[in-house]
Formats: sequence, C-alpha cells, structure tokens
Amino acid sequence: MIGPTHFEQIVEAERLGKYLHVGVPDGTTSNKVCVFQDGTRWVTVSTDERASIIDKTLRTFEDESEALEDALEALRFERDLIEYRP
Repeated sequence: MIGPTHFEQIVEAERLGKYLHVGVPDGTTSNKVCVFQDGTRWVTVSTDERASIIDKTLRTFEDESEALEDALEALRFERDLIEYRP
C-alpha cells in the first residue's frame, strides 16, 4: 500500500513529475497520467498528444492507495515510452 507522501517521494526520485497531472484532464495535459478523486472513487487515466483521454487507460478505484499504485505503473510506462524511443 502506498500513501500520498510516499507516492510523491517516488515520483520525485524517479523523475516522473513531468508525466503526472494531479487532477481532471484538461487542455494542458498532453501525454500525461492523470489521477484524481471523483466523488468517493479515485480515477487514473492517460492522455494522448492532443490531451484527449485514452479510453482503454481509464481505471477507477475505491481506495486512494490502489489508484496511486496504478498511477506509478502508468507513469513508468509513459516515461519509458517517451524517453527510450530508438
């Protein structure tokens, strides 16, 4: 289980911040992993180069910790996809 403080520490240590948007996706969230609370549930979603939601990445969670763990996995994938292209 991961809490918000530990999540922030990992994001900073692994330099994932430029791929993270805490909040609902908007016009400034190109190629981002977004994590936010929607009522009683937590949501993670990735966006494309046009800041549009990639439908297949939309996940909902009852628990913040699960959402943060999912966000970390998505952030690492996003980083690897963008930074390690040949």
